[in-house]
Amino acid sequence: MALTIRISVTTSDVEWVSDLLWGLGVVAIEELAGADETVTLRTSMGEDHEAVRRAMDSLPLALDWSFDVVDDRTVEAWRDHVRPFEVGDMLLVVPAWNVEPIADGARTRVIIEPGATFGMGDHPTTRGCLELLERTMVGDRSVLDVGCGSGILGIVSLMKGARIAHGIDINPASVEVSRLNAELNGVGDRWTVSQEYPHEAHDIVFANILAPVLIDLSGEIARSVATAGVLILSGVLDGRYGHVIEEYPDFAVSDRLVIDGWASLMLTRR
Repeated sequence: MALTIRISVTTSDVEWVSDLLWGLGVVAIEELAGADETVTLRTSMGEDHEAVRRAMDSLPLALDWSFDVVDDRTVEAWRDHVRPFEVGDMLLVVPAWNVEPIADGARTRVIIEPGATFGMGDHPTTRGCLELLERTMVGDRSVLDVGCGSGILGIVSLMKGARIAHGIDINPASVEVSRLNAELNGVGDRWTVSQEYPHEAHDIVFANILAPVLIDLSGEIARSVATAGVLILSGVLDGRYGHVIEEYPDFAVSDRLVIDGWASLMLTRR
C-alpha cells in the first residue's frame, strides 16, 4: 500500500491548484470527478507524513486536503506512460524503468528514477533550469541545488563537467534517490546531498522551489552564491515574480526563459 494525498477543489480551481502541486514537483496528478462541481485531485509525495505536511504548508494558501492509502499499483500507474523526452538542444531524459534504445545518439542521456522525490525533470520549471544550464559555462565549477528532488540539475551539471555538486532537500527520500541517480549516470563520486545548508559558497546555485520559499530562504540562498557566481531561480509565474526578485537586491536578472507560463531566471551579482 502507498500513501497519497487527496485535495478537494471546485472545477474552476483545478488548473491553478494543479499548478501549485506541480510546483512542489509531483510527477502525476489524478483527477476524480465528484458531485456538485467538485473534483478530487490525488497525488503522491512519498511516505513521510511530516515531509508531506511541510510541503503542503509551504503553499501560499491552505487547501482542503487529507492523507489516503491506496494500492501500490494505482500510485505507480503513471510510469507506464512515461517515455524518454528531450530538453533543450542537447539533453535526453530517460526514465530508469524504460531505457529503450534511442535513435538520436547526439544528445546527452541522463537516466532518472524519481522515486518519491517528484523530480522526473519534465515540469516546466525544471526544464527551464536545464535549458538555462545549457547556456552556462559549467566546467570545473561547483554547483548547489536547493530543493534537489531526484538530483537531476546537479547530475546534469556534473555530466557537463562541474567539479562537484551538492543537493539540499527537506524530503529524506531525496538523499537516497539522488545518490542512486548519480550512480546510474556515473557521477556518484562527485555528488553529495543533505537536508542542511553547506557552509561553502558555490559557483552555480539552483533554487527551483515555490515563490514563498524563495522569499523565506532568500538570505541563505544569496549567501550560497560565490562572488562571481550565478543564481538560477525557478518556480515563479511569468510576470508575477517582481516581489521575489526584490528579496535578492544584490542580484540582477541576466537571462530569462518562460515555458508554459513558468519563468526560470538567471541572476548575477550587480
